[in-house]
Amino acid sequence: MWCLPAETGRSMERRIRAYAELIVRKGVNVQSGQRVVITADTETAAFVRLLADAAYNAGAAHVHVHWADEAVSKMMYLRADHEALRRVDPWRVEYYRYYDGINACYIFIDSDDPELLSEVEPERIKDASKSTGTAFKAHDEMISANRVRWTVAGVPSRAWAAKVFPDLAEEEAVGALWAKILGASRVDVDPVAAWQEHDRMFKERLNFLNGSAFAALRFTNALGTDLRLELPRGHYWEGGSNTAADGKHFFPNIPTEEVYTLPHCRSAKGRVVASMPLTYNGVTIEDFELAFEAGRVVSHKAGRNAKVLEGILELDEGARMLGEVALVPHLSPISRMNTRFHSTLFDENASCHLALGKAYPMIHGYDGLSPEQAEACGINDSITHVDFMFGTADLCATGFTADGREVPIFINGNWAI
Repeated sequence: MWCLPAETGRSMERRIRAYAELIVRKGVNVQSGQRVVITADTETAAFVRLLADAAYNAGAAHVHVHWADEAVSKMMYLRADHEALRRVDPWRVEYYRYYDGINACYIFIDSDDPELLSEVEPERIKDASKSTGTAFKAHDEMISANRVRWTVAGVPSRAWAAKVFPDLAEEEAVGALWAKILGASRVDVDPVAAWQEHDRMFKERLNFLNGSAFAALRFTNALGTDLRLELPRGHYWEGGSNTAADGKHFFPNIPTEEVYTLPHCRSAKGRVVASMPLTYNGVTIEDFELAFEAGRVVSHKAGRNAKVLEGILELDEGARMLGEVALVPHLSPISRMNTRFHSTLFDENASCHLALGKAYPMIHGYDGLSPEQAEACGINDSITHVDFMFGTADLCATGFTADGREVPIFINGNWAI
């Protein structure tokens, strides 16, 4: 198999096949006769073949692979005409419109080089992000509203493994990253049973949060975060498995350790200090913080790649407001790995996090709302959704009920209940 240590034996191959089956069976829950779309880099081709095999075994009618190539992508960002970066060809939009229309499910494979675009001018990254975000907004709405089933899962690339394990030889680094990914994804025992139990634990947390119906949250820690968020009336929390429009369950992320909801987009007040670097479109933003007033970022700074952070905030009006707040205990299994993955998929499941931009519309009755009504309810709209981590070992989170009671949610980074 590609990019694995030479000594890899049947045990590793069995675990990787189990991982592919998990993504297909539990991640997107492929149904008989369904179309499956896989988006992946060419370096992950051997694993994509395992996914396709598992999907056809599950009864998929057709598996289509949307290939990317990081080397060619880097050439585009560095050398393409700048105006070309500001446009998206219509056929690319029609591609997703077609598959959305026939209830396809989507598997996104994350194998990105965290430093791929470090040499690219921030303005080019911003313009490309704005054009793709605008063009694919309807598809992103299908994803964020869970109208279709989708999942994101990680597969090592050589560049990503070298970033996570810089002191190891290439083959050893890839093998080490595979081991971390498989461990975080609970494939070392019966994966289906493990994820059923994992989902049950999520529901216990969700029962507490949804039953509490908090009106506001406050977060504080010694790093300097002191942030208050109001929650929209009628909001609800999700975590673990979600339910798509067709009534089928799926897991949006593999792995996952978070429970999350949306803050009222005009409510954030205070300061939040990032606890981890943010890898965004092949660039790493480090040592950054944001200050909020009336929901909007009013000031920001970063120790590295501040211009890229500024570019995110300038994508549209909604990019300066929050669309998600997520709770992850400091003692989550991924956090206990003590590994900086340089991938939002994994790092966000080791830490409480927020997201700038588009909200997951987690308000009861959302489907009957007009865009104007949704905005009035506090549901942020944007062409982007960028998660960043702020959780720490000493983070405290307090919930405020509508009748004024204060309820500890997190004490010293972990659940108070």
